[in-house]
Amino acid sequence: MDNAVIFVKLLFILGTICDTALSFVPRKALLRPPSTKWRRPNGEYVSRSMLSMKVRVGLVGLPNVGKSTLFNALAQKTIANAENFPFCTIEPNVSPIPIPDPNLSKIATIAKSKKALPATLQCIDVAGLVKNASRGEGLGNRFLATVRECDVICHLVRNYIDDDIIHVEGEVNPVVDAEVVNLELLLADLAHVQRRLERKCEGEEKETLEKVLKGLETGVPARTIGLTESEKFSIKSMGLLTLKPVIYAFNVDEIDFILNKEEAMEQGQSFMKQIQYCDPNVDTYTIVSAKLESELISLNQEEKNEYLESLGMESSTDESLSKLLSYNVLPLLVKDLLGLSLVYTGPGVAPERSQTTKTHMYNSGSMTASGLAGRLHGEIQRGFIRAEVVNSNDLIKCDNYNSAKDNGYMRTEGREYVLQADDIVLIKWK
Repeated sequence: MDNAVIFVKLLFILGTICDTALSFVPRKALLRPPSTKWRRPNGEYVSRSMLSMKVRVGLVGLPNVGKSTLFNALAQKTIANAENFPFCTIEPNVSPIPIPDPNLSKIATIAKSKKALPATLQCIDVAGLVKNASRGEGLGNRFLATVRECDVICHLVRNYIDDDIIHVEGEVNPVVDAEVVNLELLLADLAHVQRRLERKCEGEEKETLEKVLKGLETGVPARTIGLTESEKFSIKSMGLLTLKPVIYAFNVDEIDFILNKEEAMEQGQSFMKQIQYCDPNVDTYTIVSAKLESELISLNQEEKNEYLESLGMESSTDESLSKLLSYNVLPLLVKDLLGLSLVYTGPGVAPERSQTTKTHMYNSGSMTASGLAGRLHGEIQRGFIRAEVVNSNDLIKCDNYNSAKDNGYMRTEGREYVLQADDIVLIKWK
């Protein structure tokens, strides 16, 4: 039999099998996608994806500004290959970064849990961006696609002189360097919005995109034009780059970070006022030293002390120094910038069954006790009876779950209770 005939018959048989299988699926399941909205008590709709709280932070900037070095510092281990040539990063590096939380270990100790799990961000080391990236120059297309999936942009800007480190533009100028990246993000959004408007686009989405387009054409990023939550939601799927909040991280050398931190911060504030397509009222900034942190990762305690002394730091405990470093500073900036809060589960469970005290991150004012139960397990949410709630500081003060209950710090709440920052929640279910 002719091969073409056999091929056609096989396709017919395969189609019959697929039709038979689909006949057992309810038609509504095929036609109606799952709901993507959740309603707050005030009636406002927000995206369900906001409740999943898998927050992605993209490290962006020109090539050779220290992104991969900073990524390793944030991850506290060497993952990314940091080399002295452009585009040494091609495929994005990804690592979970814990949210610093001094209360977690105390709460886990009180609960007698076997382990404590912090809330985490997902940090993504993105390939370097160059001029004309919005038109595909360098690794532009891949870069932009990765950044569109992020929730926050951490824009690393080089602010140190080192003749041994190549600069793609030939000269270090933090303001100009930042503007190169900002302009490419704006141009990429401009083309993206224009393409969308040329297709079938209507209602609130069309009105919002026309407003965004007008802003972009005059050099105003989407995050600066004052979109409402409803307008942002209508264009959320587009992943507009200039709609994402930005943290500028000015990368200085070790000496400036250790001895001239205040001056470097003041200089960073001055840069923020000069950088085009930056809004100091919306965006934020910090100072990092990727080289310093990369050195510290590889040293033991004695070597760390010698190294810090060689830089002029007379005395410092691990705790006081760590508070200044990026793996503590940047996650907290992201948390504040996105308006995120933390709650805990674990305390209240019988010690013999207490496996884990866990921190959960969520958009402030957006999660109910029932929603938290659903995060733990669908059966817990379906069998929800009530929630026992105590503030973490009150529990730490009492140093015992039953003592907190006896002293009146414990509250009983229903499934529609809206969680507050630093709540400790025990779900009772059947």
